[in-house]
Amino acid sequence: MGRLGLFFLILFLLVGTAGVAMADRSPEAGKVTYVAGDAFVIRDAEQLSLAEGDTVLSSDTLVTGERGRITLHMRDESKVFIGRLSRIDVSEYVVKEKALISGAFNMLWGKVRFYVAKIGKGSSFNVSTQTAVLGVRGTEFLVTIPIPGGITDPTAIKLPPSIPPEVTKVVGIEGMVVGLSRSGERMTITPGVTVEFTKGGDVIFRFADKPKVPKPLPGAVPDIPKPPSPADVRPPPVVQPPPVVQPPQQILNGLGY
Repeated sequence: MGRLGLFFLILFLLVGTAGVAMADRSPEAGKVTYVAGDAFVIRDAEQLSLAEGDTVLSSDTLVTGERGRITLHMRDESKVFIGRLSRIDVSEYVVKEKALISGAFNMLWGKVRFYVAKIGKGSSFNVSTQTAVLGVRGTEFLVTIPIPGGITDPTAIKLPPSIPPEVTKVVGIEGMVVGLSRSGERMTITPGVTVEFTKGGDVIFRFADKPKVPKPLPGAVPDIPKPPSPADVRPPPVVQPPPVVQPPQQILNGLGY
């Protein structure tokens, strides 16, 4: 290969990698916009108390205690709401001009609600647990995992070398989430749907609860009312239509979030 060919080869490689270089790989993932109770970040094997305005970095671990709450405002305008007794790792968060390139979280236990601002072509937003991997294609969903047995201090810096898996419960609120169990079973989660990924790799699919309508007993004969007298005839009362129930919010309320 001549010098001119070598020059154009180097130029091609530089231009081809320019798009990757332009992606902002700053370690800053987002900011803390709300904090309450015992809320911490574990960074470089050190536990630090969180305050509003603090920066959260990729590779940080966020931990809450009995009364802890954290709200994160990510750099692409996505939001993460961390409830009490939760532990979640920010594995990676890469943006380009405020557009998400790659977001990855590892959730060990607790209750976390994710609101993803926008998933563009080629972008990814994933949440991994011990029993599932969630690929987000929508905007909002809730993940709940109980604290595994053997964990005596959920806010400890160091964890046991082996943590038993627990059920991952995912509630679709808006948009769509694709879940993959550890056994390879794939499930699409849409608004109003709850999916549980069990310890053994099974997947349990549930719809939102609907109001039950009582049914007459078998063989029952309904009473036949007597015709009313003219004196008893009154105009019927005005009946207001029942309120519209939103199944996702009903599920959130039931979970106490």
